[in-house]
Amino acid sequence: MYYNTKLDFLKELGNIGTGHATTALSQMLKGELLRIEVPNVQLLSFNEAVAFVGGLEQVVVGIFVVVSGDVKGHMAFILPLGSAKTLVELLTNESCQELDEMALSALQELGNIMITSYLNALAKLSNATLLPSVPGIAVDMAGAIWQSVLAGAEVVNMATLIRTEFFTMEKAIQGDIIFLPDEEDFQKLAHSLGLEEI
Repeated sequence: MYYNTKLDFLKELGNIGTGHATTALSQMLKGELLRIEVPNVQLLSFNEAVAFVGGLEQVVVGIFVVVSGDVKGHMAFILPLGSAKTLVELLTNESCQELDEMALSALQELGNIMITSYLNALAKLSNATLLPSVPGIAVDMAGAIWQSVLAGAEVVNMATLIRTEFFTMEKAIQGDIIFLPDEEDFQKLAHSLGLEEI
């Protein structure tokens, strides 16, 4: 029951957050028509989560924030390198061979918007106050991103991943939103929503 209740709640969070994110992305991409797949929500161990985002050695771009307020924790938006370059090309209308300072700045802003979309969804579901920090960004192997960026979240054993795939007329973009809430705060949030055990 615990698993199903929590997963249902997180799927609802994924659906609302994805709707917010699609709207924000369309605005950033100057009205580029986006089609979105239904979010794939997973509760995974750290090792399973690394495999889910492509394995320890896949190079990814990670944008991450620390969350404070009624629910403390960490969130990140992780993109395979190819999807990151595709997004930069859509944002700048220029070919992207490597991620220079301008490209990283654009991705950092976009990642911040994506993460904030999901935080806004959680706030909408719960009437909680959620405050993101200034976002950080890293380009590294997925395993290193986990260790250096997300391990500090001190999560007991599970991570929530919301896989989102966007499609324009010609290109596909894949990204994973990772939610690492403080377990005690998340339990309080669940009770406030009338979920006996989440």
